[in-house]
Amino acid sequence: MTNQTFIGRIAEGAVENMVTSGVLASITIAQAALETGWGASVPGNNLFGIKGSGTTQDTREYINGQWVTIRAGFRTYASWEDSIQDHSRFLHENRRYANAGFFAHSAARDYAGAARALQAAGYATDPNYASKLISIIESYGLTAYDREADQMIQAIEELKTQLAALKGELAGTKQALADVRQQLNMPEVPDWAEAAVEAAVRAGLVDSPENGSYDFYRIITVLHRKGLI
Repeated sequence: MTNQTFIGRIAEGAVENMVTSGVLASITIAQAALETGWGASVPGNNLFGIKGSGTTQDTREYINGQWVTIRAGFRTYASWEDSIQDHSRFLHENRRYANAGFFAHSAARDYAGAARALQAAGYATDPNYASKLISIIESYGLTAYDREADQMIQAIEELKTQLAALKGELAGTKQALADVRQQLNMPEVPDWAEAAVEAAVRAGLVDSPENGSYDFYRIITVLHRKGLI
């Protein structure tokens, strides 16, 4: 697998995870690349070398100024996507990363600061861990995925604003219809208004099809024919 193929395989998951967790997509991709040798070794679908009880394998650690091989347990996952999600949970659950400023740098979109915070918090023993992450991010333009996530975040916020406005309009319409019902004499629903009244009930604009006036049913029918309910 080429480096670009590896990036393409995990980029979508990294971007989506950034939207929900705040962990920079660029950091997620760079760590996965560094920890797995660009996908060359991913035992148990563990992209980030997070230790646990799933599998046991040899790993290289920098201890007392030299590289040594040790035997350690590592977490396992059903998929790479699960590994990405667990990686962000791991960072959130271990307060040392927040204390080192990882999430503050991530919120500022400062990938270099976030990489140094990971090293300062002890994510890896490699003394060059941060500089290697920064080099990968800059060499492959991974901040483009941070920008992609920011665009998704902005779109979500805009949709939330639009939804709130629509809810406000719906509440106003319901109140207006309720006021009309109170003011008018209420006969049975005429045949020509049944479809419109049923649509209004399904939309939550009226509580019951009973006890409307002809003027009320005419209003509901006009709204229904215009596609507003």
